[in-house]
Amino acid sequence: MGFWDSVLGSDKGSQEEPQADKSSNPFNVSISFTPLRLSAKNRSSVDLVVKVKNVSASPQIVSVDALLPREAMIGFDPACINKASEKRVGEMKPGAILDVPITIWSSNQTKEGNYPVEVTVYSHYIGYDKVMSYIKKSTALRAV
Repeated sequence: MGFWDSVLGSDKGSQEEPQADKSSNPFNVSISFTPLRLSAKNRSSVDLVVKVKNVSASPQIVSVDALLPREAMIGFDPACINKASEKRVGEMKPGAILDVPITIWSSNQTKEGNYPVEVTVYSHYIGYDKVMSYIKKSTALRAV
């Protein structure tokens, strides 16, 4: 492209399609529950399935964190004491898709209602000590 083409415009530039809007996030994240609901006033469990897809051009070291409300009688263990969970997934190749299941438990003291669940997917640098980027997603788990 010459000087006058840059000043006056060029026909070649008008034929190019605009590039898609690129995000700085290296992941696409979706959340689902299997089964859909938790049993209230009964000991039961559901799997929180976090689906992570690496959309970047480089491998990523990944971990997934999930948080539950402190006052709720649901947890990541059968006694419903643990309200935070971390799963270290490891390295994901570019374009790889991974399902990370995290079990959530209820007890005989669990009340009916909707419980917020916060999931954070981290991209790490070299080890798990440094975070390059993260994505937060929130959803609600229904107990009936």
